[in-house]
Amino acid sequence: MKLAYARGPPVAVFAGSWRCTSSPIDGVPIALGEPFGDCGVEVARLISIATTVRLARQMGIKVYVSAELGEEGLDAAFAGGADGVLEELSFSRNEYVEGVKFVVLDGRDVADIVNTVRSLGERFRKPFDVLVATSYEFVPRFASLVDGVVITGGWVDVEVAPVEFIPEVGRCVHCGVDYLMYSGSLKRCIYCGRRLLRVVTATKTPRSRAVYRSVYKKFANITTLRFKIV
Repeated sequence: MKLAYARGPPVAVFAGSWRCTSSPIDGVPIALGEPFGDCGVEVARLISIATTVRLARQMGIKVYVSAELGEEGLDAAFAGGADGVLEELSFSRNEYVEGVKFVVLDGRDVADIVNTVRSLGERFRKPFDVLVATSYEFVPRFASLVDGVVITGGWVDVEVAPVEFIPEVGRCVHCGVDYLMYSGSLKRCIYCGRRLLRVVTATKTPRSRAVYRSVYKKFANITTLRFKIV
């Protein structure tokens, strides 16, 4: 089904190319309102996960997810810039255990979290990193206070909608503009003259964390994005 990104944050992160015949590469930002490919509607969940992780990363904190998301959910999370999977870490929960690197704390109250951290330090006199397992809406509370978060829910709402046609989409990364080429072909940005990147493609990249990280880093500085009809 030909789809557009219909509702959600102004900039989302595409994920789920393996469910599409044509689409952006996983990890590529897409602008609200723009058509993005020929995909199954289930990509909306994957875009939501990727976008949520990216928004949390923009707060300057490391972001982890749980293996409970499943294989597709984890791929989407890494497309959004996730730093790792909780179950792959050396961790204990709500208590320090000898030899672990991370202590994962559950909670929403900042005072409870920081007082628990101090208490564990006093009792065990061992170094550890602190992760807070929480819903996305509470991430801003902890972003400046702990070493990372484990997002457990609260994924941002993302809706996709059917469209009749997917035009060629050319992106100027410098200007943050996607050109939707309904009436012709454009090779360079009309504002700065830089060569455009093709956004929608039939090319499939490997479902690899290394590839996801590379794409994430390439587009990490894009915080605003709009489309223009040409």
